[in-house]
Amino acid sequence: MLNQEFLKQTTLFKELTEDELLEVILIGHVKKFKANTEIFREGDPGDTLYLIISGCVRISKMTSGTEEALAVLEGKSFFGEMTLFDRQPRSAYAIAHEDAEVFAISADDLIALFDNNKRIAYKFLWAFCLTLTTRLRSTNEKFEVIMSLANDGF
Repeated sequence: MLNQEFLKQTTLFKELTEDELLEVILIGHVKKFKANTEIFREGDPGDTLYLIISGCVRISKMTSGTEEALAVLEGKSFFGEMTLFDRQPRSAYAIAHEDAEVFAISADDLIALFDNNKRIAYKFLWAFCLTLTTRLRSTNEKFEVIMSLANDGF
């Protein structure tokens, strides 16, 4: 069951008031996926942001028919966020790594909420930017390790 308390524990929505959290709850819906079920495929329209309520979701690329897992996300993590900004087709697969329950918010509904409540937009976008910064720093560190190994000839 999704409630305001759960959303308050997530990165994207932790700064929202109880009333603002209720506005978010009203625009989304809960979906359940069995393990190894595709939530979306690479190339699908990017139209929804997902927040994991329970279970795990695997973000993967397919190369030559083989799945390459990029990340396994757990409860309170979000995915599908790039669509909010560029409306491009999905760049990877999202697959339920185990039975998962997610909170899905359509990009159109979220943007409409932002248009109607600039305070929610500001809080959400600030949390989003902080998350992207953390992810970019982590990627940079991994890249440095890879480059170091490549320069040392493994």
